[in-house]
Amino acid sequence: MNMRSGLAIFAAAAALAAIVTPSLAEKEKNNGPDPRIGAKVDRICFPRNINGWKSVKGEDNVVLLEKGVNDWYRVEVSGACPERVFRFAQVIGLDSRPGGGCLRRGDVIIVEDSGGFSQRCHIRRIYEWDENAPAPSEEEASKGGA
Repeated sequence: MNMRSGLAIFAAAAALAAIVTPSLAEKEKNNGPDPRIGAKVDRICFPRNINGWKSVKGEDNVVLLEKGVNDWYRVEVSGACPERVFRFAQVIGLDSRPGGGCLRRGDVIIVEDSGGFSQRCHIRRIYEWDENAPAPSEEEASKGGA
């Protein structure tokens, strides 16, 4: 394979990935803003450990982290961190800057599955998350029935 055909394959794969996994901005454009997403924050400081985590249905490179009791944050990551990685995770660890106990942009979430394989997901953005707000599809359904 020559350099030109290698670049063409890479470009085609990147274009396909962009089509398959729409960004948050594209979803908002098509469906309106997600009422569960709150203000952007620059860090999450954990007193000891993450209390819980879960994936967001239909969204790759996103994990919800719980600090304390019902204090949720939406963490957007980069890397190959699809929804199923977080959904089936056995253990989640943090690789953050020393001396603060806080998670920030650029830090890493390490996700380990039942087979012992780990994935490194680099933090890009953090938002507050309202677990009790209706998901966009739920909100539209309630408007249609009223």
